[in-house]
Amino acid sequence: MRILLVVDGSSYSDTATRTLELLKLPTETEVTVMTVVPEHTFLGGISLDMLRGTAPAEKKAEEEKAVKLLSGPVQLLSAVGLSAEGLVRRGNPAEVILKVAGQKSSSLVVMGAKGLTDPLPFRLGSVAQSVARHATASVLLARPKTLTIHRASSSRDKSLLIDRVLFATDGSQYSDVAAQFLLDLPLPSWTQVMVLTALQSHTASLLKVPTLDFETNQRLLADLQAAEEKEARKLLDRARQEFQNHGYKTTSVVVRGGASECILETAQEHDSDIIALGYRGLTGIESFILGSVSERVARYAPCSVLIVRPEKPRKH
Repeated sequence: MRILLVVDGSSYSDTATRTLELLKLPTETEVTVMTVVPEHTFLGGISLDMLRGTAPAEKKAEEEKAVKLLSGPVQLLSAVGLSAEGLVRRGNPAEVILKVAGQKSSSLVVMGAKGLTDPLPFRLGSVAQSVARHATASVLLARPKTLTIHRASSSRDKSLLIDRVLFATDGSQYSDVAAQFLLDLPLPSWTQVMVLTALQSHTASLLKVPTLDFETNQRLLADLQAAEEKEARKLLDRARQEFQNHGYKTTSVVVRGGASECILETAQEHDSDIIALGYRGLTGIESFILGSVSERVARYAPCSVLIVRPEKPRKH
């Protein structure tokens, strides 16, 4: 697996680095640790550096600072046996991240959900949002999360753990890819995986059908709900068995309501550390780059979010 880790010195990017460390990735994993020195170009190729007349010495100092910023994450990941190298680039951060991820044939882009320049009240930064929306690789948006002491043993770090993963599935091919991606990472052996599927309520649409009376609608609704729940249980049983076969303690839950709202509420209730889901679902339109459910979850989640995309064949 090839991973692009993006850092900027914020607490969010520190969390991204620590998350990779905790995943216990295979030693053949290649990690490129990159930071981008912002350099926005405007109409006609004009940049602020051109207008300011930034001296070569000042640019060199910026790049030296960037190299120093990379040294910590590179050393940390190298210490756990991963192949890690640093990379400094200049330009528009989102554009550079997307370009380098493509050039490196990265399977996963890992970055903080916010950066140093993003306003505190916002859960998702502008760069992270652009990358999640346009990347061709899977994206892990990391958020710092303080866990309660009783969940940590003396042998593990009490400030950051991957204990609870919420995996949202709708039975689509995108969910299947997301499940396999989670199994390939792999997660820490003690991780508890909760598999969730959300059933959309059809009450309102049935009540609007003009040719059927209320009693018939109610009967149809009951039949529909029973059939949906039966299929949902089959879906969850299959997914739960996959994770259990890999040694994870796994539970499942069927909830009824809007998919994104159900995922967010369940993540909050169960104190999830990571939400994992496919970038589109059964209702995703092929021309959409990022499904509405995954985008909403990425924006409002109380924890880290892993959005999984099918991996494209590498060019030789």
